[in-house]
Amino acid sequence: MPINTRELMEAVGTLTDNENVRVTVRSSAKGAAICGATCFVGGLLAGPVGLAVGGTIGAVSAGMMSRGKFRPVSAIIMHEMSEREREQLKERIVYALREFHPTDMAMLLPLLMGNQVAQRAILSTVATFITNEMRMQIVD
Repeated sequence: MPINTRELMEAVGTLTDNENVRVTVRSSAKGAAICGATCFVGGLLAGPVGLAVGGTIGAVSAGMMSRGKFRPVSAIIMHEMSEREREQLKERIVYALREFHPTDMAMLLPLLMGNQVAQRAILSTVATFITNEMRMQIVD
C-alpha cells in the first residue's frame, strides 16, 4: 500500500509540534534592524547608558512587532502548503528514510514515533524544504 500524503503530513506535523519547530515570516531581520538601530542611536545620544537604554527599547519594540508572526511548522504544512508542495515534501521524506524501507503508513508511523534517527532525518528534511523551497526561517 503506498504512503498516503495526508497521513504522512499529519504525522510530520505531530513530530514537529512535539519538537516545537516554528517558522518566522520575514520578521527576524526587521526586528534585528530595529533593535540595532535604536541601540546605535541611543549610543550616539547618551554614550554607554544610551546603548543599554536604546538596546532595551529596540528589543521590546522588535518583540512587540513580531507578536503573532511565528507559526508552528505543522500549521504551515497543513494549511499553507499547496498539494504539489506536500507531494514534494513527501517524496523527500521517503527518500530521506530510504534506508529504513518504509513501504506504507503501517510501517512508517511506528518508525516516526520510536526511532530517533528517523525523527532527525525527517526534521532535517522538513527544515531544509521549508527554508529552501518556501523561503521561511526556522526558529530554534
